[in-house]
Amino acid sequence: MRDADSEKHIEVKIPAGIRQGQKIRLRGMGGKGRNGGRNGDIYLHVELLPHPLFKPVADDLYFELAVTPWEAVLGAEIEIPTLQDSVMLTLAPGTRNGQKLRIKGKGLPAAHQQRGDLYAVVHMETPSVITAQDRIHYQALADSSTFNPRTTPTKEAPRAQPLH
Repeated sequence: MRDADSEKHIEVKIPAGIRQGQKIRLRGMGGKGRNGGRNGDIYLHVELLPHPLFKPVADDLYFELAVTPWEAVLGAEIEIPTLQDSVMLTLAPGTRNGQKLRIKGKGLPAAHQQRGDLYAVVHMETPSVITAQDRIHYQALADSSTFNPRTTPTKEAPRAQPLH
């Protein structure tokens, strides 16, 4: 901050749980008061930079969890990051693409010493390059499987109706 005759450096503690658009008031840290009046206030307007992994929604955090097709089908134990540490997430067999998995209490700080939740949104990744051995395994699965997502109704996607 620059005043007419001086420059001040102020350290500000950003409170946990601060949100986009909120203001922090620094009472008495502004310009000198007139005619012996008290000093003015400084208002800091909070602007949060985007996080490379997490997207905040109220007190909750969302992130995209990349999984392989075999992890989604067979289930897996996957280590996932949180703001505090890493935790193990159990991916149930038959997990669907787009499914939201909740990790309680690992979101943003909320009121009364609580935290929001962390949601891992499942995003199934398929390999863009496969080895000859991978191709053999995928072809064997294709030849022996009866699963067809275009004819098998699911909770999320009912059987498609013909277009007229």
